[in-house]
Amino acid sequence: MGFEQSLKAQMEVKRELMIVSANKYGFTSTEALRYSQELDQLMNIYRKVTEGKNTPVCID
Repeated sequence: MGFEQSLKAQMEVKRELMIVSANKYGFTSTEALRYSQELDQLMNIYRKVTEGKNTPVCID
């Protein structure tokens, strides 16, 4: 599994943990907010890793 795929898998796990936590303890619970912040961090890393990969190349 490549780094990008690993990040995607980690993001999906954090997202699921966040949803379960929010449903169980509330959307503003400490646990749900922690998972949300961890997911944000993973998403920022993913964006930085993939940034520019889909930029079209102009060939003259």
